[in-house]
Amino acid sequence: MVKTAFLLAATQSNSGKTTIAMGLMKAFCNMGLNVQPFKVGPDYIDPMYHTAATGRNSRNLDSFMLEEDTIRYLFEKNSNDADLSIVEGVMGLYDGQGGFSLKGSSAHIAQLLDLPVILVVNGNGMSLSVAALIKGFQDFSPETKIGGVILNQVKNDSGFIHLKEIIETNCKIPVYGYLPKNPQFALNDRHLGLYCSEEINDLDEKFERIAEALTEHCDLNRLREDMARVPHDASAPPLPSKIDGSVTIGYARDSAFNFYYRDSLDLLEELGATLIPFSPMKDKSLPPMDGVILGGGYPELYLEELSANKSFLRDLKEKLEQGLPCFAECGGLIYLGKTMTIHDKTHELTGFFPFDFTMTDRLQHFGYMEASIEAGTPLTTEGELSIRGHEFHYTKRIDTTDYPTSYRVTKKRRTKDVHWEEGYRKQNVLGGYPHFNFYSNPQCAKNLLLMAKAYHKERLDQK
Repeated sequence: MVKTAFLLAATQSNSGKTTIAMGLMKAFCNMGLNVQPFKVGPDYIDPMYHTAATGRNSRNLDSFMLEEDTIRYLFEKNSNDADLSIVEGVMGLYDGQGGFSLKGSSAHIAQLLDLPVILVVNGNGMSLSVAALIKGFQDFSPETKIGGVILNQVKNDSGFIHLKEIIETNCKIPVYGYLPKNPQFALNDRHLGLYCSEEINDLDEKFERIAEALTEHCDLNRLREDMARVPHDASAPPLPSKIDGSVTIGYARDSAFNFYYRDSLDLLEELGATLIPFSPMKDKSLPPMDGVILGGGYPELYLEELSANKSFLRDLKEKLEQGLPCFAECGGLIYLGKTMTIHDKTHELTGFFPFDFTMTDRLQHFGYMEASIEAGTPLTTEGELSIRGHEFHYTKRIDTTDYPTSYRVTKKRRTKDVHWEEGYRKQNVLGGYPHFNFYSNPQCAKNLLLMAKAYHKERLDQK
């Protein structure tokens, strides 16, 4: 069956790529098509917008954290029942890991998946130079198939026609249309990127405005036809066997905690877990469960509500001290600490770990990393395992507690690797700053389920 698929990339960050991606997704949905969204790289927030625009969970395609065959499998698997797949790129088309390699870049993903690239170009203040810019992107990597252009920040039809003629004459690729310059299309951001989609009250209206503008000023039918693609065969990567029986894994899901890789959650389900969301902000206690995941997010923005929910804090701490398995990432780690300070105000939290955190005015760790995790944790059980992930946080520990670490972290650099230790274990709880993708080491996902299963059996034996 012939379907449509392409990667939407840009010449650089802040070119309007995310705005146009959301508008295209919504416009194609309005045409009655089933649209599957994807995001290149580790970003959590853009996929939230994709999901809101399409009604389908967006997926991360990350060529640092995932093997090439796994990326192909996840793309084909999740595109299988869609009419059209749109992959939003990251940064500029060729910006990859460390700045010296295509690995991790949008171009790398396009090549892996044999996808044409639609290049978003800011046309504001450009004339013949726009052709030189695009020609440079075409010639830099001939293996990357640039299939067309969508212009952004163009004032009117006459300006578009002028740029379209220049590009098509000199670069020999189609220009499908443009998004007019309109401040109403802009998306607000803050320290970790865009605001989360659920925080924007008029998001649906914004989607519709952008979609209407693209429908009016772009030839979407031609774009869809030109980007036709026959799905490829892609075998599933080797996965651990499914656990016997079933265990229930709860995961924090509300405005404060919402950073999860959807494929990681799906993998837990494929290995035998039943997943249930809960809210540390609103729930008074944990629902019945055999294990818990506390993901990242923006707990620093909701400290008043989190700290005020004393019954949940007490219930969670008590159950963790009784042996409930738990894996916590970044914001989840902070939540398990004693306090968090922001704007000179300190808020009490769970207190499971004897840690105090504060917000800073600069990034503490940023970028890809690989962690070797000691044996005996919820992710490793009997032996040490390595797993890949990403860090991006402005917070840090400020207490002086001498607490042993569980992760040995390596960050690849062009000239010299950087190493540090972090991650903490207490009883059946493991927490640290890195966000891991379970598909980078599926055994870690199974180990979490095995510990949850053992905890479930232990509780049954005690009754």
